[in-house]
Amino acid sequence: MVRVTFIFALLGLACTSAAVAQLVPDPARVNYAGVSGARLIDAGVMVVTGGGPAFDRTEAFEYLSTSAGGVVLLNTITMTDGRYRVQARFDLDADWNARSADGLGLYEGVPVVAVMRRDGREVRIAVRSLGDGGAKVSLDPTAACDPDCFINMSPSALAMFVMTRHYDLARGGPQTFRWTGQDLDRVRTLSGGTATLSFAGERVVPRATGETALRHFTFVESLPLPDGGRFTLNFDLWTDREHRPMGFRVRTPGAAGGTFGFRQGFEDVRAALQAD
Repeated sequence: MVRVTFIFALLGLACTSAAVAQLVPDPARVNYAGVSGARLIDAGVMVVTGGGPAFDRTEAFEYLSTSAGGVVLLNTITMTDGRYRVQARFDLDADWNARSADGLGLYEGVPVVAVMRRDGREVRIAVRSLGDGGAKVSLDPTAACDPDCFINMSPSALAMFVMTRHYDLARGGPQTFRWTGQDLDRVRTLSGGTATLSFAGERVVPRATGETALRHFTFVESLPLPDGGRFTLNFDLWTDREHRPMGFRVRTPGAAGGTFGFRQGFEDVRAALQAD
C-alpha cells in the first residue's frame, strides 16, 4: 500500500521513555504455529502488478480465529524482482478492532523486527535490527490513534480490507476510518492518516465454476505532509459477501490502469472488471 508519511525517528535513536524501552520486539511473535484452538477463516495469495518494480509483488495471507475469540492476520510479501521479502502479523479482537502488529522487515539491507502496540490514544512502536544486539537500528516512534485507528505495516495491502467489516452498509455514504502504520521496507511511520470509504455497489460475475458476487468499495486515503498539507490517493477495494479480500486498485495519477492487486485463482473475475 502506498505511503507518504512523516519520518518520526531516525537510525540510532535511543529509547524515549521507560515505557517504550519495555516494548521489546520478539521475532517469534510473527509466527503462528504450535497453537491449539486456531481455526482457518480464509487464505490466499494477492498478486500485485502494474506498479513497476517498486510495487509489483505477491502477498500470501491467512486469517485465523484464536481460542480466545480474536483474529490473527498473517501475511508474507515477496517482491517480484526479489529485492526483499517481509512478513507481518496483525492481532485483532473479536470485533476485528486492531490491537497490535509484529513484523520482520528490511531497512537498507538490514533485517529488522518491528512491533506496534495500541496504548490508549496512541500506538507505541519499536524497531530493532536482528542480531548485533540491536546496535544497527533502534527506533521508537509513536503514532496517534485518537480515538481509535487501524494498524498497518506497509507494504501490506491486506490490512486495509478490515475496514470493509466495519463499514455500515445500512447507513451507507462516506464513512471515515483512521490509520497508523510502520513500513517494513523503509524507515517511515504513518500518523494521522484517514481513509474515507464508500460502498459503490455489488455485481455478480459469471464464472466457469459458478458465480462470484463482488462488493465494490472506493476510498480516498489522506496522509499528512510536513508542510501541513495533505496527500491523497484513490483506491478501489473488492470483497465477496463474506468480506473475503478479492482485489484492490490504486488509481495512480498519470498511470494507465494504476497498480492492481487481485486474488490468485480469480483471474477471470479480474478480467471482467478490467473490461468494464
